[in-house]
Amino acid sequence: MKSVNAVKMLGAFALVFLLSSVTEGRIISKCELKEQLETTQIQVIRAMGDKMTVNDLNARLVCLAGTTGFNTSFVTNIPAKLKEPLNIHSIKPNTTQRPVWHLYGVFQLSDQLACDSGMNPSINVCNTTCSAFTDDDITNDIACLNTIISSIKPRPKNNITLPLVTLSTILLKECHFVVPSQYFVDCPSASTPSRGTI
Repeated sequence: MKSVNAVKMLGAFALVFLLSSVTEGRIISKCELKEQLETTQIQVIRAMGDKMTVNDLNARLVCLAGTTGFNTSFVTNIPAKLKEPLNIHSIKPNTTQRPVWHLYGVFQLSDQLACDSGMNPSINVCNTTCSAFTDDDITNDIACLNTIISSIKPRPKNNITLPLVTLSTILLKECHFVVPSQYFVDCPSASTPSRGTI
């Protein structure tokens, strides 16, 4: 009788494990991420500069993902800077408690801009919950990143807008000088995407 109960418990444990592993994140390889970005064909925009190519953009995005260890379930909590409210619709921070921003997934998408965490006011341009960016499927992460990048417009002089703050986040200084041919030297080559600029 005890062995039957033990088998049932093991079966239940295995089912719980299988169900939880479906929604958990994973460590994605640099080459797999590169391949998925190439398949999506995110377009370079004018705000990124005339010399930026699709290969450069993909290398910078993969470099950005490298800061998370290529972990699709990575979440970062950042205390917001009191002097820099994100937008006019945000709750004004008070002096007793600093709001905390949350960044989700391999591309560190913000709960102030990209998704709804239920913890902060959000523009939610990708119309999704932030937990969608912490599972093992990064297609929605890439689609959201594409939405954000395609919404970026060149800024007028001396006027900082929300999308360009996002652009500076996407194009990390540490990743600015990444050379695609060297950065992806271990990855199998695929067809080189065209330069496409919006």
